[in-house]
Amino acid sequence: MYRITCSVLLALSLLGCAAVDDSKKNITYDKALWKYETAIRWVDFGTANSLRRLEDPAAYSPDLETLQHIKVTSYNVMNKTLSEDHAEVKLAVQIVYYNDANMKLSTIIDNQVWKYDPEIKDWYISTPLPPFK
Repeated sequence: MYRITCSVLLALSLLGCAAVDDSKKNITYDKALWKYETAIRWVDFGTANSLRRLEDPAAYSPDLETLQHIKVTSYNVMNKTLSEDHAEVKLAVQIVYYNDANMKLSTIIDNQVWKYDPEIKDWYISTPLPPFK
């Protein structure tokens, strides 16, 4: 009886630890996403870019000349897909913006992939900045 009780308590404590880890992972995800969204909304592309980690950074560098003319008017998450292990999130985000150089209002869908890094216990975005034009 003692072994059964100890086994049940051990199992419950392990489940509790997993729940705490998932909760912390969700909190850091919410913070990273909020920081990125806020940076995009306020046209702080340096901060948004600092949350990125691309497999080949040389393959993409933001066009800062174009980005300085971008003004975001709307940022809405349209779709969210969470991986089974809760370590990757795919978002489809609708961004409405205009370029103050030509005053043309545009809408894009930005397909983002967010990944959790267990070493630093934080999230990063693995896709380029939105394709503003």
